[in-house]
Amino acid sequence: MSKGIESWWLAIPCLLACSACFAQEEGPPPPPVEATAALSVQPAVPAVDPIAVHPLFGAVVPAGTYVPLTNEKRWQLFMRQTFTTPNPWLRTGISAAISQAQGRQYSWGGGVEGYSKRYASQYATYVIRNSFLSIGAWGLGHDTRYVPTTATNPAARIGHAVLQNVLTVNREGKTRIHISRILSGYLAGMIATNWQPHSKWSAQGLRAGNEQLMYGAIFNIGREFGTEADRLMKRIFHRGNTNIP
Repeated sequence: MSKGIESWWLAIPCLLACSACFAQEEGPPPPPVEATAALSVQPAVPAVDPIAVHPLFGAVVPAGTYVPLTNEKRWQLFMRQTFTTPNPWLRTGISAAISQAQGRQYSWGGGVEGYSKRYASQYATYVIRNSFLSIGAWGLGHDTRYVPTTATNPAARIGHAVLQNVLTVNREGKTRIHISRILSGYLAGMIATNWQPHSKWSAQGLRAGNEQLMYGAIFNIGREFGTEADRLMKRIFHRGNTNIP
């Protein structure tokens, strides 16, 4: 047994010599450790989409230095907020369910047929309102996205979310009254009386505008706490995954 071990020790110098020969034949030696570390490529950090639209809550201004939207980004955001993401369809479904539960437009009846009519009415109203909002914000240089606060106190964040329903920022990032958001709800409600039965344009427009501000405040609270809500939902539905931040 000891003779075998001694023979292995004698073979080690031979193996090292052979490996040195092969290294010389293959090419120059590798660069030092410092150079290798400098040449290593760091994984790219994914960029935040400035016009990302949450399926339920909507679009939020990314954290950090404020960057105004270009005309192209404004158009893309309008399309996402109005047609091409789940957000407008989910919000319309919620508002149509509330309208049916309250018995509005009672001549449309209940059930699936009544809900379908209310859904179509609510979506048409939403498209008109968002069109007025986007055009007005573009003309005034205002942002249609939600601007989150840097505060950490929950009460302060809720208060900010409610106020943000009537406030926004301009191209310089300065806070301004969100005129287009306030007026768009009232104008869309008045126009919707053209197809809604038993509706007066004045009363319906006033009610629609008030409800838009009320529901907008609720959705803004969801936007403010959207990151925490998403993290909580992931933990609830993926309890076995320990990699969730």
